[in-house]
Amino acid sequence: HDAARAAVGDFLGARGEDLAVVPNATAGVNAALRAFELAPGDEVIVTDHEYNACANALREAAARSGAMVVVATIPLPISDPGEVLEAVVARVTSRTRLALVDHVTSQTGLVFPITELVSALRARGVETVVDGAHAPGMVPVDLDALGAAFYTGNLHKWVCAPKGAAFLHVRRDLQEIGRAHV
Repeated sequence: HDAARAAVGDFLGARGEDLAVVPNATAGVNAALRAFELAPGDEVIVTDHEYNACANALREAAARSGAMVVVATIPLPISDPGEVLEAVVARVTSRTRLALVDHVTSQTGLVFPITELVSALRARGVETVVDGAHAPGMVPVDLDALGAAFYTGNLHKWVCAPKGAAFLHVRRDLQEIGRAHV
């Protein structure tokens, strides 16, 4: 696995040791949500474009911890990617701890302004789980430069790897032996 992770890391702008092999991006989102500790009263943001299985995983994680899910409605059609940024950032409060956002949406194929989203959220103390299921091979991905807490993506779509080839990237400062911590 080390050689494969190193090759994928080179392709995605990350160290291979910062990547975990997962069966698909949905499993990566689940792993990230289980690793991120939420508390009662915390808020988590998701957009209304999120893949249903991942949105369900977020709702389950929130329910398990007593956190509240806040939905950011993304207008359709959008005339500017800034509308996505505005819709998500407008939902941030002092209780917001985490946001689950797509890089490329499954339902509409919109490419979200992920660099700006991650940066704006992080500046407000909000970490991100990026659902990049459709991004690798379709749009440039530079994981270390992006700085998301978690980024997961499939390699069987645009990279043409076999099904079951996916990854979860965990930002280095959140890594701990066997488990991410926040």
